[in-house]
Amino acid sequence: MQNNNNGMQNFDFSGQFNNIGGNNFISVKLPVYLFQEDNVFIAYCPSLDLSGSGNSMEESKKSFEESLNIYLNYCITKNTLIKDLRNHGWNVRGHKQHKIKAPGFDELLSNNEELKDILENKEYQKFDAPIEIPVS
Repeated sequence: MQNNNNGMQNFDFSGQFNNIGGNNFISVKLPVYLFQEDNVFIAYCPSLDLSGSGNSMEESKKSFEESLNIYLNYCITKNTLIKDLRNHGWNVRGHKQHKIKAPGFDELLSNNEELKDILENKEYQKFDAPIEIPVS
């Protein structure tokens, strides 16, 4: 793995409103950082403070996808998704306006010690994880 310390220009949130089967979704691509620690590969998404791990990069990506699905399903079932996103620094303005934005890189960097550690001390790779966030 190489160290990609140019995170700021690579840390982009993008979103698009979709209607799938009569249900409304916002499609987003969230940055996920892959790194190795103590012979374990970790996939970490600072925008949601979620991670997955495995014995390989592919296993850690798959584990992250499972964690993300469990997180989204739980929040949707409990009707806490918007509140939880806000607790993670997301800007969510009105369900009807469909305006949702992940916290910016500078905000995450100043509030997230794990992200600082990854960027400053670990070799990592970054990829964008596409997800669908349901909205009413």
